[in-house]
Amino acid sequence: MNTNILLLIIELILCYIMIILLYKKLKIDGMYYYIVLVSILSNLMSLKTIELYEFNINLGLVSFTTIFVTSNIIVQKKGQDEIKKLILTLIPSIIIGYIILYLVSIMKYSEINAFTSASYNNIFLESPRIYFANIVTILYSVFLNSKLYFYLKKEKNHIWLSNIFSSIIIQFIASILFSFLAFAITTEIIEIIKIMIIRYAISLIICFVGTIIIYITNSIKER
Repeated sequence: MNTNILLLIIELILCYIMIILLYKKLKIDGMYYYIVLVSILSNLMSLKTIELYEFNINLGLVSFTTIFVTSNIIVQKKGQDEIKKLILTLIPSIIIGYIILYLVSIMKYSEINAFTSASYNNIFLESPRIYFANIVTILYSVFLNSKLYFYLKKEKNHIWLSNIFSSIIIQFIASILFSFLAFAITTEIIEIIKIMIIRYAISLIICFVGTIIIYITNSIKER
């Protein structure tokens, strides 16, 4: 098995274990904490690109996609309006997080460990577009996802149907949005399409597996 794929699987397992543990201990508040934390982490991770079978992919996709599963848990338990509160929490958290990282990047560094400091600066000063693309995709796609998941839940009331069908549509939109916001003009169109395809395929797998996580959290009784 490709080493990168194995590491992504481990990341996914850790993310889903964290979701279950946080929900078991803190219920909906735990989902808020998870989404804020993972949103910031996925933004940072998205600045690094790896290769999977000749496809380029930005890291952070695994944790990024679990945000949708977590938001579906919130909608399943509390309804669509709760996502509006979540987004209002996410916006200042992500923006303030980036501002702090940017301020650190423009600080004059010491000659001690200069290479590491310069590398750190380059990450945040040279790749703001990718960071921005990830932020916009998270906020817009989570909002759309909550509306679609809630509609399907209200009409059919089946977790598997709501999660799978909302994922098929929303992950397609999210993949297109991120790929073009991050790479349009600077990257050849064929490469952008390849990035979009691999992101969509991986996201769907993560969301489909996430159906199990939604069932598990839904079975945990509220105190």
